[in-house]
Amino acid sequence: MRIARFTHGGSTRLGLVEGDTVIDVGTADPSLPTELGAVLAAGTLSTVGATAATAPRLALADVRLEAPIPLPTNFIAIGLNYADHVKESGMDKPKMPVVFNKQNTCVTGPFDPVDVPTAAPTMVDYEGELGVVIGTKCRNVSKERAHEVVAGYLVVNDVSVRDWQLATPTMTIGKGWDTHGPIGPWLVTADEVPDPHNLRIRTWVDGDLRQ
Repeated sequence: MRIARFTHGGSTRLGLVEGDTVIDVGTADPSLPTELGAVLAAGTLSTVGATAATAPRLALADVRLEAPIPLPTNFIAIGLNYADHVKESGMDKPKMPVVFNKQNTCVTGPFDPVDVPTAAPTMVDYEGELGVVIGTKCRNVSKERAHEVVAGYLVVNDVSVRDWQLATPTMTIGKGWDTHGPIGPWLVTADEVPDPHNLRIRTWVDGDLRQ
């Protein structure tokens, strides 16, 4: 499934994306939460598609896509996790993962504007990333079973304020500004991504392929 959170007709709800249409399951089943985080917390992801057959359909172009999970519990990122990025930065490949937090208030919709802070107006950068959504409360999960707790995947723009990021050893202050975490445009459930290590990530800036 491709599960989107969208606004149409003055209300925000969940829907399933098929081609250029949105199956409006939120209207068909008003008991559904209006955001995906609540569905995952309740462990009822399968119910989202239960009413698809009888739900009305909307043109994707007629809805406003929102962040699928507007306020995630955690937003954890891994730095220098792409070989090409390590090479272009001139840094050594880390022996341990470089982990940092993006504040959950950075989350915004996939096509929403990004605020450029007055404190660093020339050092705001983009980073196209693969977002992995953990859908099950868990601890001490082995590497071999990690895929069992993944609900799905989405696109993340890890917007970064470079001078603030490089000024401190943790990078967090340069990574978590409001609106600096656009996500979406929808969640693709894990069953539709057989090998998340075999995906292509590309980033355009004003039509120019940068990444």
